Amino acid sequence: MTKSMHVLVTGATGFIGYHTVMALLDAGHSIRFGVRNKKKMEGLYHPHGVDTSDCAVCEITDKVGIEAALQGCDAVVHTAAFVSLDKNKAELIYRTNVTGTELVIGTAVEMGIHSIVHVSSSTAYFDPFAPVIDETTPLAEPDTPYGRSKADSAKFVGGLVEGGARIATSYPTGVIGPDDPGLSEGNEAFAIFFNMSFVNTSTGAQFIDVRDLARAHVLMLEQHKTGPYLVAGHFRSWEELGLLLDRITGRKLRKLKIPGAVLRQLGSAVDFAARFFPIETPLTREGVTYASQWVYVDDRKVRDELKLEFMPLEDSLADTISWLARAGHIDEDWAQDIA
Repeated sequence: MTKSMHVLVTGATGFIGYHTVMALLDAGHSIRFGVRNKKKMEGLYHPHGVDTSDCAVCEITDKVGIEAALQGCDAVVHTAAFVSLDKNKAELIYRTNVTGTELVIGTAVEMGIHSIVHVSSSTAYFDPFAPVIDETTPLAEPDTPYGRSKADSAKFVGGLVEGGARIATSYPTGVIGPDDPGLSEGNEAFAIFFNMSFVNTSTGAQFIDVRDLARAHVLMLEQHKTGPYLVAGHFRSWEELGLLLDRITGRKLRKLKIPGAVLRQLGSAVDFAARFFPIETPLTREGVTYASQWVYVDDRKVRDELKLEFMPLEDSLADTISWLARAGHIDEDWAQDIA
């Protein structure tokens, strides 16, 4: 039987953080909630009867606050990050993701915590010219703010591992699923598909259910894993995905076919316009580059080592669509035929 651990989870009110907390509680572990907003935390967990009295309210860039948060913990899962493809937020993206990782993970290692999971992104490995991406692929050298922040964070953690620290890093692809405290990037994309139009472009996309990712984090902690683990899930071409969504909903999406090169030009135009006008959209050059030049990510390492079986993509999409409808993000009609 696995010994119960007291785990600090940073970003506990985020999508990945919330599901990781619930998976850890289900596995018999206790939680210290690392959050910025105590009221948001209480509103998220109290309806489920979760005791949130052990919480640390601080910024992940606050060294004193992080040191206090880690006191008395056996393990840490660092999920907190700033996910944005907006070049205008480059400084905030870098400071939050890189400095935050250096403080949380670096301080945990200094304090002798031996069970650590760092949650990154598969964009840290993104190489549109690779035949396939796995843990042997060199880390990317991106020139985009978010991609660079993830790659530099990964390099920092890799250096600690080379020095003997035991840190497992998960690199998920597009994370989807129900019960999203906000509307995270992956789920937002599906809301756009249903509310506006589904874009059929080159290559495809890869999705991991947040509940599978959370289970992977629990197993990494319990087995004291170290090193990189791509957690990629299911790949589908954009055309295949559009047809699958039609089949699940029993309705036909409005589809727009745009060649990858054209889509990337549109992304560049949006980036240029955003220098002068506030624009909130995933249609940035960085975002559409990932969408139109994605390379298949092979995650057999995490599945083999942790004996993980991911839920079928059809079930994950059905749950995601149903939740989007219940939460008011898309029209209820999209989910009416989903069992």
